[in-house]
Amino acid sequence: MRSPCVRIASGLALFQGVSERRVGTAAREARLLRLGAGEALVRRGARLPGLCAVASGSLKLSVCARPRAERVLGLVGPGESFGEAAALVGAPSPFDAVAMTEAEVLAIPHDALRLLRLDRRFAHNLIDRLAGEVLQLLAGIEAGMLQRAPQRLASYLCSLAGTGDGAGWRVRLPVSKTVVAALVGVKKETLSRLLRDLTERRLIAVSRRDITILDREQLAGLR
Repeated sequence: MRSPCVRIASGLALFQGVSERRVGTAAREARLLRLGAGEALVRRGARLPGLCAVASGSLKLSVCARPRAERVLGLVGPGESFGEAAALVGAPSPFDAVAMTEAEVLAIPHDALRLLRLDRRFAHNLIDRLAGEVLQLLAGIEAGMLQRAPQRLASYLCSLAGTGDGAGWRVRLPVSKTVVAALVGVKKETLSRLLRDLTERRLIAVSRRDITILDREQLAGLR
């Protein structure tokens, strides 16, 4: 019977197509870390416990240049991994990783990952993952430089709705409005003002954390 660590590792995109024997080798020394809401897995500048993947709950990855100036880089949920680049080269974590809810995180130690550098399928999966991270980072930089705050918020809301045509999408903010504000790079007060503006323009309807997108086309094309 497979251990919980091997079972979790087998479900990660990084290990798709990798033999169960090699997954077992990588996960043999892995640890399943349990975090309470608000508890940090790692702080920026400290060393990650390895390649990390969320087994349950969710974590936010963020940086903070100064007090009360947090910028959330992303949210990670079950089945998603993070910190691959830092884990592979043993570099300090470039972000804080903090649990948004009670969470379980699988940490595969650095040494175990080196065993898989000879596995062609793992190498291919890792390249895909790192390339995706670079593109996501560039998109975030572009949005911060070229898009105004209303556009960034509109893009975020549309991303929650997924794909499709029509109107009346109902989405729920997966985190507090404070965290959403940090995700789109504005203060909480600014986020509230932007939501009111979009509501007055009849593009969305807001009820606490539940948002109905009334006009997806205009929201996505916001200038």
